[in-house]
Amino acid sequence: MSDDAELHSWEKLAGSSSIDAPQPGASVYGEAVSISGWVFAPDRNPLQCHIRASLDGAVIGETRALFVRKDVSDALQLPAGVPTAFRLLGRVAHVDDEMPRLAVVAVSASWGEEEYEIGKFTVRLVPARLSAKPYGDVVHPDRTKLLRRDDIYGSGPPVTEPGGETLQLIREYLLPHTSVLDVGCGAGAYGPPLIADGHKWLGLEVNPVCWELLSERNLPFRSSAESSGKFPCADGEFDDAICIEVLEHISEPDEFLEELARSTRYRTVFSVPNMEVIPYFSEAQVVPWHLLEGDHKNFFTRSGLRELLARHYRRVEVFSYAEHPLRPAEDIPLHIHLFAIADK
Repeated sequence: MSDDAELHSWEKLAGSSSIDAPQPGASVYGEAVSISGWVFAPDRNPLQCHIRASLDGAVIGETRALFVRKDVSDALQLPAGVPTAFRLLGRVAHVDDEMPRLAVVAVSASWGEEEYEIGKFTVRLVPARLSAKPYGDVVHPDRTKLLRRDDIYGSGPPVTEPGGETLQLIREYLLPHTSVLDVGCGAGAYGPPLIADGHKWLGLEVNPVCWELLSERNLPFRSSAESSGKFPCADGEFDDAICIEVLEHISEPDEFLEELARSTRYRTVFSVPNMEVIPYFSEAQVVPWHLLEGDHKNFFTRSGLRELLARHYRRVEVFSYAEHPLRPAEDIPLHIHLFAIADK
């Protein structure tokens, strides 16, 4: 069928049909319009049935694979084995990334000749904003490459803005106007606000991409060779340190912490992903993506983090923070990060 094929009245065939999903008025993502229903036309071969869906006149998906639905067969008193039901996954070629809008979905059926409209309804088309690539260029529906583990469990781009709740915790647990070493500072997200607070901030980073970003942002930093294991810092050069979402990436955490403790005089605060939350999301079949990022080498519970840090610091306290937007069935909040305060 061509896109401009003339649609004929369904009543002409005296057939029966229903669109089960989406319901009229429902919100749908343009990149993933899931459509299901059933159709039966007397004197038409169901094995030759072709279902097409369009949105605002443009075809978004089709299927020729019908299957048997017992409830439909019973209601229509059909012989056993007559396929009537269908499902398809449609995609709108171009979706406005800015604002939701109303759109008309039309579903049609044909058996190799005339095409008949079996359903027409309005939905609310919502932009998924996939072009923002929150997890990199890995899961866009146009991607045809066979994806491997390294494609999915990658690392996101360096961030330039601090996490609001994390920044608040750092501010609460650092003493005022101290010299602060930001270990694994990335693009220096926490530099500007801590400098504005009166701290003497310095970033320490191993990634050359981040070195360029730090230079562009005129933030003070030192480059470090990951392979050496040694920090380019004097003993006790800094009052305090922050280590935010870094410790999970370190191959030799004890050697790393030994250097970190050597470079500071008083306190270091840490943030890491909280692996304890994973079992609580099992009923929803959800795993927070960041917890399993491909470069993560260490995975922490509160006790595991405390045990590791206690080998290098006199006093360690650990608590959780950053509530996940999803909650278990009992509506109990869960925190996806652990925060540790480690004093020498």
